[in-house]
Amino acid sequence: MIRNQLLKGGAVLLLGLMFSCDNTTADPINQNNPNTNSGSSGNAPATITGPRILHKIVVNNTTNQEFVTTGNVLQKAIFKEASGPTSFFIGTVTYTSGKITKVKFGQELNGAPANSLNYDFNITYDTSGNINYTTCSTSLGNVPNFNSEYTYTYTGGKMTKIVEKKKAGTTYTHFTNYNFTNTGDNITKMVTETGVTSSTGVPDLSATVLTTTYNYTAYDNQINPYNTLPKAFFVVWSLVHPINFPALSANNLKSFNIVYPSPVAGVPAPVIPGDYTYLYDTMNYPISDQTQAQKYIYKAL
Repeated sequence: MIRNQLLKGGAVLLLGLMFSCDNTTADPINQNNPNTNSGSSGNAPATITGPRILHKIVVNNTTNQEFVTTGNVLQKAIFKEASGPTSFFIGTVTYTSGKITKVKFGQELNGAPANSLNYDFNITYDTSGNINYTTCSTSLGNVPNFNSEYTYTYTGGKMTKIVEKKKAGTTYTHFTNYNFTNTGDNITKMVTETGVTSSTGVPDLSATVLTTTYNYTAYDNQINPYNTLPKAFFVVWSLVHPINFPALSANNLKSFNIVYPSPVAGVPAPVIPGDYTYLYDTMNYPISDQTQAQKYIYKAL
């Protein structure tokens, strides 16, 4: 599972690093409300033995992720950014007939919208309930920026490829292919290929194509907390920050490495590794890492 402290050597992972009907949650993240669910940093937290949903991830007593839910319905997600204590990246969810059909991401700074890049995703599904097409309109403040279109391929019910075509106005400019290797219900490898296209969206394979390889080398056999929340949300969240795709896996990521494109021909490509540890409750959910610096807090359903 991806966590806020994923990348070593100074690189930062946003996912690993909500206004709602749920009065335990403020917007932005409220550090003062008590929580007595599994994984709480308080004394003698209550044990959840039935269905649950991920509520917060707390690192060194600071809430880094918070998920606003009513019952099992996700309304909003807030991710604390590394740029400052009052900077948050917020995803707001819209449903149609019980499915997530829109997700809008934007930054808030000091409780107000920031003049930064916003993402507005629209999601459609095939007859099997899988995402089959997504569009994303971006804006810088109130000024339109680039747009993207995404198509999806599944093999044996598993997502194996996403093709993104990016355009400025009506003219296509770039593509990114996300190629997935699945082992069981876990994503064990992702290779991204990025290059330029013709104005009609045809990839130009004669130009340089940059390749980045994400090797997710080991998982545990316990329950991934993100699976208690809608997977469609984490698909589009991962399109914003592709390192987060293991949030879709059934189990928890234990180790990984990322091989970035070589900056100069003949120079070895930079590789960033990472490892995780977990402590679990009796229901096989993570409640913290082994140092108990990072805690997973749930709400009972």
